[in-house]
Amino acid sequence: MDSVAGGILLTLIGFFLGFITYKKYNLFWNIINTRLLRRLLGDTATSIILYLVSILFIAIGVLLAVGLVR
Repeated sequence: MDSVAGGILLTLIGFFLGFITYKKYNLFWNIINTRLLRRLLGDTATSIILYLVSILFIAIGVLLAVGLVR
């Protein structure tokens, strides 16, 4: 049961990360880590990386929630 709740939470975090990356809220885009990535890689590359991390969170979360991974 713990992995199901953790999987759902991880999936929700992935969706949230994808949403705030898509909307480009100033609060998120001006955090020191995101600003550093934007300065080093540019806005487009940073968006791609954040979308990939979001997809990874969603995929792992779904696998945990379904029970394929413990």
